[in-house]
Amino acid sequence: MGNRGGFFHVAGLTLHTNPAFRAADRKTNLAFARKRGFGVLAVNGLEGPLISHVPFVLHAAGTMADIHLTRSNPIARAGVPADAVIAVMGPDADISPD
Repeated sequence: MGNRGGFFHVAGLTLHTNPAFRAADRKTNLAFARKRGFGVLAVNGLEGPLISHVPFVLHAAGTMADIHLTRSNPIARAGVPADAVIAVMGPDADISPD
């Protein structure tokens, strides 16, 4: 994972990030995620994306996390380890088109 110019690289993907949406540095973002401990886990499944709300604990480097999934969760049945993304939002957060 790395940042070069206006592009952010995550697991082989290149995403453009507008500077207006990069208000905090990595250390601050990881501290927020550790404190929150809850997010949306997204994994690429064989038939499409798999998404679930999960509690988590980040490892020291912030590149891995321990998560809790029920046995019946499709992500748990898909097999591990797997590359994944956890989106962490603050309480009552939403995304507005404005």
